[in-house]
Amino acid sequence: MRKHQRDVWNDLLARVKVTSNDRREKVRFYTNMYRSLASRNIFSDVDGKWRDADERIQQFGNADDVALGCDAFWNTFWNLNQFWNLVTPEWSNRWVRSQLAMYDANGWLAKGPAGMEYIPVMVAEHEIPLIIGAYQMGIRDFDAQKAFEAVYKMQTTPAERVAGGLAGNRDLVTYLKHQYVPYDKGRFSNSLEYSYDDWTVSQFAKSLGKQAEYRQFKERGQWWRNAIDPATGYARMKDAAGNWFPDFDPFKSGANEHYVEGNAWQLTYFVPQDIPGLARLIGRDTFVNRLQWGFEESYKWRFNGPNDQYWDYPVVQGNQQSMHFAYLFNWVGKPWLTQHWSRAIMDRYYGYGVSNAYLGDEDQGQMSAWFVMSALGLFQVDGGARENPIYEIGSPIFERVDIDLGNRFGRGKTFTITATNASRENRYVQQARLNGKPLENCWFPASELLKGGKLELVMGPEPKTDWGTAVLPPVSD
Repeated sequence: MRKHQRDVWNDLLARVKVTSNDRREKVRFYTNMYRSLASRNIFSDVDGKWRDADERIQQFGNADDVALGCDAFWNTFWNLNQFWNLVTPEWSNRWVRSQLAMYDANGWLAKGPAGMEYIPVMVAEHEIPLIIGAYQMGIRDFDAQKAFEAVYKMQTTPAERVAGGLAGNRDLVTYLKHQYVPYDKGRFSNSLEYSYDDWTVSQFAKSLGKQAEYRQFKERGQWWRNAIDPATGYARMKDAAGNWFPDFDPFKSGANEHYVEGNAWQLTYFVPQDIPGLARLIGRDTFVNRLQWGFEESYKWRFNGPNDQYWDYPVVQGNQQSMHFAYLFNWVGKPWLTQHWSRAIMDRYYGYGVSNAYLGDEDQGQMSAWFVMSALGLFQVDGGARENPIYEIGSPIFERVDIDLGNRFGRGKTFTITATNASRENRYVQQARLNGKPLENCWFPASELLKGGKLELVMGPEPKTDWGTAVLPPVSD
């Protein structure tokens, strides 16, 4: 049994081989990778039987299927989804198949499938980008038509009680009526979270050739605009009559209440489907300067507010609402700031031992998975849910990384990332080549990675402000 456990974990951990002469960095990396892999519970027995939310015994017909549960999929598109889709795609596939088994058994997908129940611990239905992101990344050993039927239901059907739990979006009715969630009718920041999920459904529909549904959800994927006050440049609470909240303070008004586990300063940036559009709406300079100020302020507190008060500070790595912030600079033509601040978080927030490992809420491996992806120098602000996913480039900490693709799901064998001269000081990309060709963008198609190949970076101590801006990351309509 002990040998089996060692063999299983060695197989999984060996899928990412890092090259470093710093043992502490290896320990930090693989400890975070371990936690990213441990963030699930199997609720089926060895014979494939499991209990659904109504306590009925269900039976898997596929020997590879397992009933998977966890706390919630809240914002896992900025960490766990990316990691699983890249390193353990078979587990992404099992997650999707487990969700579809719940759908078959009880008629709904689950945002919080703890114990295979419908636990409304968090908001929105972010199991949807989990399913869609897997499909878009080529992980498709499941019934895609049924998956679309399920995600469509979640975004069009009012929430209802299921076996003592609650399935669906609690504020969906008022969201569909007003095209945002008025703060006197529900939780205002759900306007942004629902709109993102809508956009992911549009991308799924587009990939499946469902043009009517694509147009329907493409429009809804732009409803985030109804939550942004152009006068202040913030996601400012609005009531059902269309009135903006008076005497508005982006750090105090509705914090941790109408802005779920955050504040208006943070939630303003919750538009992963259209960062350039958000920057245009609030003003590019405002977008950049405000974000830069937020990082400078939060650096003083190791990117985590004292006593985990994540709604009182701008950038809080210890909670999900800030986890894409460092990569937003890529989208507005300042990739060196993405490189700077993603490294700053890795260096300042993530420690090496028991006393300083990191602050905040681990949340099933989410903080760990963010570190793993950032240490590789890869990220997907939109969760990889677009029709043709891309990877954005950050600042890898290792001089060489070999990712074992294993020919899984039609992929190649290996993708290698080299970062010549990488060190704590040399955090800025000076030049890049992708599969032997010069790369002047701070992003590249995910398909280039999945087929196998090599990304070669040269790192230096000073920002190279003319690299990475040839073509900005494109928005997927």
